Amino acid sequence: MFAQLGDVRFELLNSFVNLEETHAATFAKHDVLKGRPRLQAMGNDLTELRFGIKLHWKLGDVDAAYKGLIAAKEALQAVSLVYGSGRFVGWFVIERLTSRTTQMDGNGRTAARELDIELTEFVGDPNNPLPTPAVLLGKQNPLMAMLPESVRGKASPLVENVQKAVKVYRTVEKEVGEVQHLIQAAKELKNDPVGALQIVGDVVGVADGALGKLNGLPEITEKLGDLSGAAEFAMQAAQATHQLGDAVGGLRAGVEGGTVGSWLDNGSNAVDAVAETLSNGAMAVQTLTAFIATRKDGA
Repeated sequence: MFAQLGDVRFELLNSFVNLEETHAATFAKHDVLKGRPRLQAMGNDLTELRFGIKLHWKLGDVDAAYKGLIAAKEALQAVSLVYGSGRFVGWFVIERLTSRTTQMDGNGRTAARELDIELTEFVGDPNNPLPTPAVLLGKQNPLMAMLPESVRGKASPLVENVQKAVKVYRTVEKEVGEVQHLIQAAKELKNDPVGALQIVGDVVGVADGALGKLNGLPEITEKLGDLSGAAEFAMQAAQATHQLGDAVGGLRAGVEGGTVGSWLDNGSNAVDAVAETLSNGAMAVQTLTAFIATRKDGA
């Protein structure tokens, strides 16, 4: 997790696109009969933050993050800004939020979005200030307070398993994308069946490697216990494993048959279904990735 604003967690592409901070002070100017005016310090102005971010479906639920920010703005309540490292920046109100949709999928869902967010520091009652969110004693990371009590004491080994699980999931996503690209290339070789079969042979190799990685996930996910997002992650990964297994079997049989037929389109559709399933697991991956923010030294 890169940062959390209120209850909204972000997995960002290349962190902030830009980050601008404004720190100002107020002075009263008193004119005098002779000489230059005198200044009297009145105090510091509220800090203002302005930043741009890019959200992408492969790093989490784009619309969920956007709607969460809109809800925070509409509530007119101060929200905390905490980086994934655990550093608490402060309390802020969202004064302006500008969104640009840059990519949508075939079902009309937002796949990528650019946001410009303007925050103003919230001080509140100086005699009863808002507390630092989720601060725990000792060396524990503030974000540890988001975790169930049953897993806080086991954070270090959990982090390692979460890292492994998320890494496998992301790697498989990339490999499935490569498989989709190769299948499309094979389908375009209508007048070169030999060349198409050679490409599909490469497809089977890449897909089989991705399947092997997915087959190793249950051993990892069973160690995540009741960690938030783990059950959904395991379910989507299991479904993708089953779908990819069927796709690999069909494509391999087609290659061994020696002729290009309807099996190629069927295999293409099967791989597309795998990609869709992996996309549906993005929110669970985002939740698990947030846990990595606790790091090994957070336990």
